[in-house]
Amino acid sequence: MKDRAEKLPWLDTHIHVSDIGPDGRQRQHLLADLLDVLDRCDADLRLVISCDFPYISNMKSDPEAMWAGNRMIYDLVRQAPGRLFGSCTVNPNFLDESLRVMDACFTEWGFVQLGEMLPYMMSYSMDSDATEQVVRQAVRYSVPIQVHLGTYWVYKAGPSGAGMVQMEDFLGIANRVPEAKYVLAHAIGCGPSAEYVSWADWYLDVLVGMFPRFPDNFWVEIRDFQCPALKRAVAQVPTERLLAGTDWTTRIGPPFQSYGTMFGVEEADNPFPPGVGAMVAFLRQAGADEDTIAHVAYENAQQLYGLKGI
Repeated sequence: MKDRAEKLPWLDTHIHVSDIGPDGRQRQHLLADLLDVLDRCDADLRLVISCDFPYISNMKSDPEAMWAGNRMIYDLVRQAPGRLFGSCTVNPNFLDESLRVMDACFTEWGFVQLGEMLPYMMSYSMDSDATEQVVRQAVRYSVPIQVHLGTYWVYKAGPSGAGMVQMEDFLGIANRVPEAKYVLAHAIGCGPSAEYVSWADWYLDVLVGMFPRFPDNFWVEIRDFQCPALKRAVAQVPTERLLAGTDWTTRIGPPFQSYGTMFGVEEADNPFPPGVGAMVAFLRQAGADEDTIAHVAYENAQQLYGLKGI
């Protein structure tokens, strides 16, 4: 196994973790199990992490869940400096408590991002007065806002307009607060099979069609690197605005699945060997040169979050 110093740095901007498993049992060794994933990776892996279930579902009705979920994240990142970075999850329906949680995350705990913003799950709108206050607060802390966009719909489940509805909602807040920095969460993705219809080309159509040039304050996450739209994203999105954000989770395990296993897929069924090597190969197939690969791997995220030493 290569030493970390010999590996390509790779910073994933979109990871969900939880110290409570799907069975409701406490995970006593979450940090060690998570760092094992980093150590097993074929790259020098760093992660921006936010809380997962049950915390995010509890936030729908209980503002105290925001404190619990974000404290759990803080406990991890403070023990793994330079390897794990915190992202703050809030629910603007509880506006005052959201602002207090943000103050702790960004002035005391060193978090680097607000999000993932989950309006579809927590029943709020990005294009609303309450969310505008949350976003303006993030601007004051100089942190980007990661906004959920649906990645695909499963055509066998029937029609779905969620992706474009969410894009319209996102553009509403971007118009309200144009000085903010926005991360378009998992905008480039496709799912593991042909049953999934990707929204990626539609999102690129909107971004190309609505703006005379790509907005300086938008960053686009690549979730599924085998996505057919990756070639178009590499060609049309400025190199400096592409991020690796795979939406990897700790929902299976421990031991947790290898980094690079797709969201919602068991490792044995992954359509490619999980790892950064496969992601880099997909980037090359999409026309990315070595400079672009370095930007996607870590340089863009490093600059966006103001990190040093990666």
